[in-house]
Amino acid sequence: MNKILYLLIIFFAISCSSNQIIINEEGKVGKGHLKNNLKSGKWIFSKDDKINSSGNYSKNKKNGNWKYYYPNGKLHQKGKYIDDKQNGIWKYYFDSGELMGSGELLENKQIGLWKWLHKNGRLYTERIYNDGKLIEIKSCFDKNGKILDCGKIINGNGKMLFHHIENETEVIEEFEFEKGIIKN
Repeated sequence: MNKILYLLIIFFAISCSSNQIIINEEGKVGKGHLKNNLKSGKWIFSKDDKINSSGNYSKNKKNGNWKYYYPNGKLHQKGKYIDDKQNGIWKYYFDSGELMGSGELLENKQIGLWKWLHKNGRLYTERIYNDGKLIEIKSCFDKNGKILDCGKIINGNGKMLFHHIENETEVIEEFEFEKGIIKN
């Protein structure tokens, strides 16, 4: 009986000692498991006692589902990593909790159709990406559902307009695109 108790105590001590707390230069605290000095399994990062992000590691690389949070604790974005690169559907949220937009990433690059919404849930814009480059603005609407001029990009070339969030008739920024990349 004493041998079993002794082995259990040793096993418990070893397993507890593998949970680590890491503090980086920005003051972010990471809590999780280290295996051979590499992050492994579930990790939670926080700053100022508020969860900043959480997800899984495998051999020091992000793998699996990850979530990132606003300072108010609301979900900011969530998606999946494979070998430290964003892959699959990612969703983004306003700091009030409503869905802001979503789309697919392949090795950190936007691909396919991306949709962005207004806070009231109505569609703001649909854009098509290929290999991280903006190929086309499919549609753009104001918060009431009326067509809004967000510029025109076809085959990665053209102009994109950004409107003031409160006064959507006011253009606050304009970008020229060439081959899917901002030119100016």
